[in-house]
Amino acid sequence: MAIDYSRRKPVHEGVTKGQYEAITEAMRLIVEEDRERGMDSSSEFVCAACARPRTMVGSVEYDGIRLCNDCATGFEVARINHTAGTCAEYVAERAASRG
Repeated sequence: MAIDYSRRKPVHEGVTKGQYEAITEAMRLIVEEDRERGMDSSSEFVCAACARPRTMVGSVEYDGIRLCNDCATGFEVARINHTAGTCAEYVAERAASRG
C-alpha cells in the first residue's frame, strides 16, 4: 500500500512523546558526534528523501542511502509507525509525493 506523503500528518504523530523525544535525542547526538569528529559543516550532499542540498553533519546512511538529519528523523518515526519498511521505500514514497 502506497503512503500519500502529500497529506502527511506531523512527523511525530502516531508515536508517543517519549518515543519522539528518544528519536530526536539520538539524532541530536549524531550531529554532536559528527562535529566532535571534526566533520566539515560546509560539506554538503543532496538528501535522497527531500532532494535538497544538506550538510553532511548529522546525516545518516541507511543501506547506502543517505538522508539528512530531518529526513532520518522522519524515517525513524515512520518505521515505528509501520508506515515505512525500508529506507528505499520511504525515499520512493517521498519522491512520488514530489511528482
